[in-house]
Amino acid sequence: MVITENFLENIIQQLEGKALVRVPASEAEYLSMADHFPHKIEYHASEIIAMGLSTPWHEALVSNLIWLLQNIFVNDNEILILSSNTGIHVPRFEGGYYMPDVVVVKGGLKFKDGSNCIITNPYLIVEVLSPTTTVYDFAEKLVEYKKMPGLEQILFVSQHEMSVMSFIRTDQPNTWLNQDFGGPDDLLPLLGAEASLKDVYRKIQFGKAGQ
Repeated sequence: MVITENFLENIIQQLEGKALVRVPASEAEYLSMADHFPHKIEYHASEIIAMGLSTPWHEALVSNLIWLLQNIFVNDNEILILSSNTGIHVPRFEGGYYMPDVVVVKGGLKFKDGSNCIITNPYLIVEVLSPTTTVYDFAEKLVEYKKMPGLEQILFVSQHEMSVMSFIRTDQPNTWLNQDFGGPDDLLPLLGAEASLKDVYRKIQFGKAGQ
């Protein structure tokens, strides 16, 4: 299949009525459109995954998390915090390409061959959950994230209630520590540091329009 304007327009039209659209495609076809598609798109199991606009509260949570991480690691020149326009590559057959909401890199950026946008060495990944993407994030992406050898922590953050799920790699092969946090005074581990959930959720109003 050749990526054409009609193909792109079809995906955009589908997104007008849906929050998530899946379209069969090759890895090469995904890469040919990833840089200029007007919406967030990922690639998983030989499908392009296109997502609609995020809610304001989703973006507010992303901003809070970036602000917290920037403050925690402001003096650590090895740590770089990146936003959701950053693509990452999970190296496997017909590899996965994802765009987490926040990406932390340690020790310098490493890029996929032939790209100066898609990185291969995330150190921490944050996904702010949406109703239409939660199953995709947990059932499909989490499995792939855990295969990345340099990834140390994965955070799934709810935008509908004060709830954060953390996965931290342990010293044991293929073993991750899963912890759930839900109280305002709970301290969320962040790569050896901590942040309270009340700071993660600062100014977030549950049950308001836009959620």
